[in-house]
Amino acid sequence: MFRIILLALLIAITTACSEPVDYTFGFSAEESDRFYLGTAVYDDYMHVPAGIIGCCLANGGKSASMFPEKYPKKGYFVWHDESTKTYYQATLHYPENLKEIADDLPDFYFVTNYKGVKRKEPKAVYLISSITSNNEVVTWVANTMMGAPHIDRTIIELDRAKGEPFVPEFIKERRRKKALQAQEDAYNGND
Repeated sequence: MFRIILLALLIAITTACSEPVDYTFGFSAEESDRFYLGTAVYDDYMHVPAGIIGCCLANGGKSASMFPEKYPKKGYFVWHDESTKTYYQATLHYPENLKEIADDLPDFYFVTNYKGVKRKEPKAVYLISSITSNNEVVTWVANTMMGAPHIDRTIIELDRAKGEPFVPEFIKERRRKKALQAQEDAYNGND
């Protein structure tokens, strides 16, 4: 009997201490097909897939569902700007009270159809990260993904940072190999 009570107490304590959170990651860019988001890492352990992200800013059109245990404290992003052929990186820091901010979002948002009739939809929390035309990354929390004139949602900016240009290790390695090959070809007389 003691073991059953102890087991029930242990389950109650672990359940109460790890309240699950429910949100989806969304990604978008100010300009369609210009950016490739190669890395989106939250709190140094949660790698979220993104890829080529399209229009529009704060839209969150490309999304990834994860089952995180908590809201992140930071996000690290690496992206490629196709227009300049440059890689950028930036780290964003989110408020400590992000869970409370998300919980305080309105429980509903409204969608207006083509006849002008509004309908009420339940909130679905999104962390939306977007890349701007100036190579900044911005993260918002919103009560739904899409941002369009017919959707009345609440969206709160959490942080933004200017991307720092850098050369990723795989490109450095590729350049090093090409230089070694050129040296070897020159040595062997193979121009």
